[in-house]
Amino acid sequence: MTRRFLLAALAGMVAIAVFGGVLYGVVFAGLFESNMGPATGVMKNPPDLLWVGLAHVPFGLLLTLVLVWRGAPSLRRGALTGAALGFLMAASYDLSQYGTTHLWTLKLTLIEPLITMVMVGAAGAVTGAVLGRTSPGPESR
Repeated sequence: MTRRFLLAALAGMVAIAVFGGVLYGVVFAGLFESNMGPATGVMKNPPDLLWVGLAHVPFGLLLTLVLVWRGAPSLRRGALTGAALGFLMAASYDLSQYGTTHLWTLKLTLIEPLITMVMVGAAGAVTGAVLGRTSPGPESR
């Protein structure tokens, strides 16, 4: 891995943590609370933030890898690629989870991929901007 890749991945990890904390912990916290399924005792209160933080490491690396493969070293292309990646990953996971567990309502299952799309799109923009700023060649790719 190059220095540029690692800097972009680190920026993506931080962006995912910040945007995820704001979106899931503040903006949509009430939506999640009111749309939990009948399963009880599954949420940790408070959450173990060490493990949440560690989850951002592979996701930041994956996001950066996809952006490099896609050739998306710009804010705009990173945002679009990240949004598509986030939506598709979340939709796949959430639909499977809804079909096999009682954690969320159908409403939350259908809305959550859109929230993830915004979070990963924003992180993709940050990651793409870092890749574009530190890479040789035109920045508007």
